[in-house]
Amino acid sequence: MDKLIRFGFSIDEINNMMNSNPEINDISDNDVSEIINILKGIDCSKDQIMNILVTNPFVLTGEITEIKKIIVKFLDFGIEDLAFLFDTNPFLLNINYKEIDSTIKRKTKMGESIDEIKDFFYYESSQMI
Repeated sequence: MDKLIRFGFSIDEINNMMNSNPEINDISDNDVSEIINILKGIDCSKDQIMNILVTNPFVLTGEITEIKKIIVKFLDFGIEDLAFLFDTNPFLLNINYKEIDSTIKRKTKMGESIDEIKDFFYYESSQMI
């Protein structure tokens, strides 16, 4: 929890996050740091990181390797603004990375263009969760 406080989260925010996801009590500051660094690595601002973690505290207890796979899948597909993507829908960080592939394949079979599929992830992907 110390890392969250040093990053700028208030005690109330941390308590709210812990109420939503009690497993946060079991994570180490190293894991919190790694997740924050991953988000910084995709150009998330401090405000975006705080929004992502407050909105979706389950990111903090997710598998770091899975989060990295999700990021790679979106990058491979050509999603460029991952900071915006995860800020607008932080729950995308909870899906199985294979779901991204199956969504792309399903939408391609439906005749949607790459741009339409990208727009889906940016603006309508809450339907996946």
